[in-house]
Amino acid sequence: VDNQFWQDRKTLITGHTGFKGSWLTLYLNSLGADVYGYSLKPDTNPSFFLDGKLEQEVSRNYIGDINDLASLNVYFKDTKPSILFHLAAQPLVRKSFEFPLETFETNILGTAKVIKAAMECDSLEAIVIITSDKCYKNQEKMEGYSEEDHLGGDDPYSASKA
Repeated sequence: VDNQFWQDRKTLITGHTGFKGSWLTLYLNSLGADVYGYSLKPDTNPSFFLDGKLEQEVSRNYIGDINDLASLNVYFKDTKPSILFHLAAQPLVRKSFEFPLETFETNILGTAKVIKAAMECDSLEAIVIITSDKCYKNQEKMEGYSEEDHLGGDDPYSASKA
């Protein structure tokens, strides 16, 4: 990893209060990145984001919903990120059965809104959109999946991440 590349680079993480987003926040901060976050409040107890006091590692911590395009646009314009990591999602398979419409709204429409806001942000140089291995047809592969594998999944979450 080239620490010089990340030094003071404005990096926006959607979903920075979640499990993976918290770890990415910590890692990018250790590389010297200027990390910004846009996310819902942490909804687990314990929460790595809260217990690790990661709010102190973020230049600007914004609690908001990616389905709010107006707020996304304002945040992108105010922070002027160079790199976007999009991790915000409804991440739970079980919850997707209970709340399928909300899962699709966040994981599909919310992602589309993040992309729309990103397209209007002149400072942005790169976008990384994180998905899940659940977007692939379950073949119980020990070596994991690749982009050549068939998409599939038998639940709303998997469909929303394909």
